Amino acid sequence: MAVEYRGFRVTVDAKADATDTQWQCRAELQGIEAQTQQATLPAVVLEIPKLKIDVLMALSVVEQSAKQSIDEWHAKQPAVA
Repeated sequence: MAVEYRGFRVTVDAKADATDTQWQCRAELQGIEAQTQQATLPAVVLEIPKLKIDVLMALSVVEQSAKQSIDEWHAKQPAVA
């Protein structure tokens, strides 16, 4: 699943781990607008127990974490905001 947020494309993926007990979630952040293309934000990686949350909620959690990372980056770059 991919969404665009404040000049970035956030690509989110979740899969079960080898033991099928946790969701391994990852969000890749890629700058897609002129002012964000040179930005290098680290991927957001989370492991969430499958017993506590379903896959859609896990995707939502990692997406929100990625958006928070983007917001923090924008806060440090007032000229881009």
